[in-house]
Amino acid sequence: MNLQTLNGPLEVGLRQLTLLNSAFPRALDLATLASLDHSLLHSADLGGPASLHPAVPNYLAEQAIKRELIEHGLQVMIRAGLIDLRISADGIFYAASERASPFLKLLEARYVRELKERADWVVGQYSDAQEMVQGNEDNRWVQPDSPGGEDPTP
Repeated sequence: MNLQTLNGPLEVGLRQLTLLNSAFPRALDLATLASLDHSLLHSADLGGPASLHPAVPNYLAEQAIKRELIEHGLQVMIRAGLIDLRISADGIFYAASERASPFLKLLEARYVRELKERADWVVGQYSDAQEMVQGNEDNRWVQPDSPGGEDPTP
């Protein structure tokens, strides 16, 4: 049996659940979740708390596989009733269900506590479209007041 834990569907789904719970009641699309997920894991690169995962030398390679991993993780949490799928004329969106917060409160692992802290920070800092702009050539989130729209990460 091959059990993948780091970046496996359960761990990625838990990250998405913490992000959506921090954004509750807002619903987010896959592109936003992928960007916020990167910020959640590499928060120190963006001036936030210590990063949960080490820096990756090839950001684009990570992003190329991240969307599929996130989709699998979202499906796990949807099947568990912790994330709601919302389909509208504007697209496909995901939101924490009413069961998400009570479920997350049951988890006591240090990693989960740190995920919640980073998710609150990321959503507070970067989920507002007026505070962040997406669309530079490598699809990283950039701060609008960065000189020339440059990515603020080193």
